[in-house]
Amino acid sequence: MTGSDVNSMKRLKIGLVSAYFPNFDAVKLGVIERSRIELKTLAAEFDFELIALEKGVQSREEAEVAARHMSAEGVDFLLIQASSFALGDVVLPLADVDARLGLWFLPEPSFEGDIPLNSLTGFNLFASIIRLHLKERNLPYKWLYGHAPSPQFRRRLAITVRALSALKNLSQTKVGLIGGAAPTFLNLDYDAEAIAERLGVQIEQQAMGEVFARVGHYGEREVAEVVQAITGRATDVQVSDKWMEQTARIYLALRELATEGGYSSLGVRCWPEFQSELGGVAPCVAISWLNETGLPASCEGDVLGAISMLASYFVSRQPVTLMDLVALADEPELIQMWHCGPSPASWADEQGQSIVFHVTLDRANPPEAPKHGASSDLVFAPGPVTVARFSQAADTLLLMSADVVEGPTRGYAGSRGWLANLRMKDQPLSNADLFETIAFYGLEHHYPLARGDWTDVFAELAAWTNIHVLPKISYRDHLINPIAIA
Repeated sequence: MTGSDVNSMKRLKIGLVSAYFPNFDAVKLGVIERSRIELKTLAAEFDFELIALEKGVQSREEAEVAARHMSAEGVDFLLIQASSFALGDVVLPLADVDARLGLWFLPEPSFEGDIPLNSLTGFNLFASIIRLHLKERNLPYKWLYGHAPSPQFRRRLAITVRALSALKNLSQTKVGLIGGAAPTFLNLDYDAEAIAERLGVQIEQQAMGEVFARVGHYGEREVAEVVQAITGRATDVQVSDKWMEQTARIYLALRELATEGGYSSLGVRCWPEFQSELGGVAPCVAISWLNETGLPASCEGDVLGAISMLASYFVSRQPVTLMDLVALADEPELIQMWHCGPSPASWADEQGQSIVFHVTLDRANPPEAPKHGASSDLVFAPGPVTVARFSQAADTLLLMSADVVEGPTRGYAGSRGWLANLRMKDQPLSNADLFETIAFYGLEHHYPLARGDWTDVFAELAAWTNIHVLPKISYRDHLINPIAIA
């Protein structure tokens, strides 16, 4: 999948099989039909495809027929509803379907006389059989309770749909690594085999010469259209036409490589070769525009950053960015996230995006020397954000939430924002805790950001794939040595 907007995402397929026992009132009370109709309404709202059996299953034999149907339909998530109490062996063939599992039970319509459904016991029986009788398979499952319109059911299903949709769209994608990691960035290594095994993402490396060979081959009209599109989103353009045209050519070359390679995301080695081969340019604004237009792209050849950005894009369904953590303020505690200019215009506050000469390339030059390149200069609009980054083997996940707030200054020139109220696993994270956590785990210095608080969705995504979400390490005055603790 080479995504250029969220509308190209593959829809999740959810199957529904209702299990019941005739001694109870599931059929009499119409709960099977009601559940199917109400879930169909949620399918339209949450944007998933529903494959629902019209009739419930009573026996293992009927469940085997249902399981074959769900397998043939290629469902991604199979909801097994205990519409009433049901026989335990009904769950066995349904657990064999190659899909993630959900167990759904219903409230009782009355609390006296003969028990109408005994749905809770049916759920309990199914859950116990999967966990204990099928324990060698280590099958995770999500429980859901209530009728589909109920607030808790909606919240829990919405999280599952987002998480599994992101995993479905990540699976079988390819990420293009252009050139490799920036010089000396040894911490950006990655385990391609482990990443493919856990997330289904393939990594393919391209020589930087592939970009450089293409930049001169685009016609003036094509280049002008890209320039117009980029500058049309900016509130201020301070660079000369030369640098905007070069930016557009780089964008076209990277986009063309992505299309030809089938890449859904790019990791771009943005220095030093771009400067030496293309007359001092930096691809920051081209990367900004790739991020704006639905092709997440990381700086400095950070392939895990690119994969994490892609996951954040699929979860949030909005443009994403990649930042360094560069400064802190006290009272209140804030941190500044910054990079030299790759963030998309849609992240900007009310002052908008300025396209300026590159904010770091000319720092060592005399003030009167010619300026080079282009940066996306903006301050993030206020609101919640999520930081999510997979480890080198995709077996752990750094997951934080924060709020972009107004800081003591507008921050350093480039793409930036002040963050407050950091949290990990619902625990507040002070600046000192953050430094302890960075030091303890040796976290990579690049932090993918998505708009919105998606920590519940990422926590579920991690749970389905057996990825460990890192806990915070609380600050101490003494040394905390991970090796000694292990």
